[in-house]
Amino acid sequence: MRPKDGSLVKSALVLIIAMAAPALLSAQGTLCSKSPATRPCLDQPLEGDTKATGQLTINQVAAPTTAQVTIYINGQLQTGSAQINKDGSFSFSGINKLSQYDTVRADQTGVPLAGPTTGDVKVSPPAAASASATSSLFTLGLFGVNATGSASSGPSQQYFAEFNLIAPLRYLGPLCGEADANDPLTERCWVWVDPRIASIPTATSAAVSSLSASSLATGVAGQTTGQITQSFEFQAGAEYYVIKPSATNFWGSGNSAVKSALSLVVGGGSVTPFSTATGTQEFALSSNLGQQFSQFPSLESTYPQLATALCSYTLVPGPSSPSSFKCPSPLPTTAPTIVAFVLPNRTRFYRDYYAGLRLRFFYYTGSCKLQNATGNCTLSDIYPGTFDLRFGEDETVTGGHLVPLVMTLSGSFPIPGTKGGLRVFGSSYLRLYRNRNTPALILVPPTTTLPLNSSALVVQQTTQADQDYYRLGIGLDLVAVISQWFNKPKPTSP
Repeated sequence: MRPKDGSLVKSALVLIIAMAAPALLSAQGTLCSKSPATRPCLDQPLEGDTKATGQLTINQVAAPTTAQVTIYINGQLQTGSAQINKDGSFSFSGINKLSQYDTVRADQTGVPLAGPTTGDVKVSPPAAASASATSSLFTLGLFGVNATGSASSGPSQQYFAEFNLIAPLRYLGPLCGEADANDPLTERCWVWVDPRIASIPTATSAAVSSLSASSLATGVAGQTTGQITQSFEFQAGAEYYVIKPSATNFWGSGNSAVKSALSLVVGGGSVTPFSTATGTQEFALSSNLGQQFSQFPSLESTYPQLATALCSYTLVPGPSSPSSFKCPSPLPTTAPTIVAFVLPNRTRFYRDYYAGLRLRFFYYTGSCKLQNATGNCTLSDIYPGTFDLRFGEDETVTGGHLVPLVMTLSGSFPIPGTKGGLRVFGSSYLRLYRNRNTPALILVPPTTTLPLNSSALVVQQTTQADQDYYRLGIGLDLVAVISQWFNKPKPTSP
C-alpha cells in the first residue's frame, strides 16, 4: 500500500529530529561569553581547572558581599570558598580537577534575589584551545601518486598535488548557534576549499586495448583517464554539522581515540580539460578493423571518416549500413594507413555541483576514557579523516553535459602510525543510469607516426565519453611532516 503524502512528511520530520537530537541534548547553560550575557553566568570551565569563575547579579544599593554563590559539580554541592568582587565577578576555589565529562552549575543566593541559577555548563577539554592554532588539523597538503581508471579502461598512473583547507565560520548568529570561542570543534558552520593539480596520466601498457565504441577516443592507451581526470581541479563549498564532534563520545583502542561528526555538505567546482593536441591518439588501419565495421554497421555512422578510410580495407556498405555511408569511387590510389582520434575544443570547463552527507573523524591521543580526570587527553594535529556520500551532476562523468544523476563516494584517511604523514584516499564517480553495452574495437598502435597533414592519415572527430570512473592513491601530507619537524623537541644540553 502506498503511504499518504502526510506520512512521508512525518517520516522526514522524525528523521530530521533524530539527527538533530544530539545537538539539542548538548545545549549548555548560561555562559558569560554569550552576547548579551545574562547574570548569573559562568566562564567556560576547562578540563583540569580547580576553580569556577563567573558573574553574579549585584544590587547597587546593598553591599556586594550580601550576594552569595554555591557551586555544584555533576549535581553535587561543593565545599570550597568563594570570593565575590564589587563588580559581581566571583571566583570559587577548592574544587577537584574538572574532567571534560563534568558539568558545573552556579546558584546565586542572598541579596538582591535568591534562586537564580546558571544551569548546567559542560566542561571543555583543554586541548581545544590549542587546536585553533594548529596547522595540519585544518590544512592538508597532499603530494603523491594515484591510479585512475574508467568503466572501460584499466588504471593509469598519475602524479598530483592537492590542498584541502577547512575553517569554521564564526559569528553567524542563530544560523550556526552558540559555540565555545576556545574550541572550534563546537562550531556548526564550516567552509572548505580543495584545489588539485595533476599530471597527464601515463598508460600502464602499450599492448592491444579492447575499447567500447562510445569511449573510443578517450579509452585508448590511457586516454580515457587522460580526459576524465583533468589537469587542474577546484572544489569549494560549505558544511553544517548536524552532529558536532564536541557532542560525540570517544571510540577507539589503547591511547588512540576518535570523535566522529556528521554534517550536511553542499559544493561545486570545475576541472580543466586537456587540449585536443594532447588527446590525439593514432592507430593503424587494417582489414581486421574493416571486418569489425562490417559486423557492426552502427559504427559507420558513429565514425564516418574512419569508415570511409576502411573502404580500402574490404569494407563495403551492407543492407544494414546507414544511407549516408557510401564508399568513394574510385578508391584512392594510396590507401590511408593511420587514423587519429581528436576531441573537439570546449568553450567551458567541466563543471559539477552536489549535496550530501559528510563524516569527519578527529583524532585524539592519551587517556580519553570516561573515568579520565587527569586532563591527559589531547587533540592530535592531524587532518581529520573524511568520508563523503554526495549526489549531483558532473560533466566529467556524463559526457561533458550537466545531466542527472551522479553519485560520488569519496574517502581520505591517515595511515595509522604515521602521525598523519601518509594518507590513503579513493573516489568513485557513478552515474545512476542503466548500463549500455556497445561494440568493442581492437586497435593496434602504428609502428610509425604521421603528421596530421599527411594524406595517409585520417582524422576522426569524437566526443567525450559518458562513463563512470574512479581514483585510488596514496600521498604524503607535507603540512603534517613540516609541523612534526618544527614541533620536534630540541635536545637539551647536558
